[in-house]
Amino acid sequence: MARTPTSIISSAGRKRAAAEAGFTLVELLVVLALLALAYGLAAPALTQAVTGSDLRRETRELEAALARARAGALTGGKPQRILVDGLAGAYAVGGSRHALPGGIIIAASVPDSRRLSAHQAVIEFFPDGSSTGGRMTLSSPGGGKSALAVDWLTGRVMPVQ
Repeated sequence: MARTPTSIISSAGRKRAAAEAGFTLVELLVVLALLALAYGLAAPALTQAVTGSDLRRETRELEAALARARAGALTGGKPQRILVDGLAGAYAVGGSRHALPGGIIIAASVPDSRRLSAHQAVIEFFPDGSSTGGRMTLSSPGGGKSALAVDWLTGRVMPVQ
């Protein structure tokens, strides 16, 4: 059996095809520069999205802790306290302390009589359903904020828009 070539390409044609098959160094550097630019623009947005989800999760957990303290006062017949420590980035309910992650900052706005120091405050729930009232604000390093208000008359916890 004799071999018959399927295509006949001259040596000059082979050299031209080999030269056109790859990318030049300049083309590769341009593509790498574009990828680095795209990553540089996208990375902060991804970080803020993760921080935003952390902030939402921590706000829900704080809201649940406040609701548990209110329910505990109503059912147990004894006042329940929530201690907010802005300097430590934590709050405590019934002896259980919860530290906030990732640089999330907590601040409480309460009547002066409920402030223990410049960074510590207490919100108290009473057996009749009322409370000392106040507002708690959570802030993330990315600039996001969320707030919860505790109504002094009813003790209800409500998100602040």
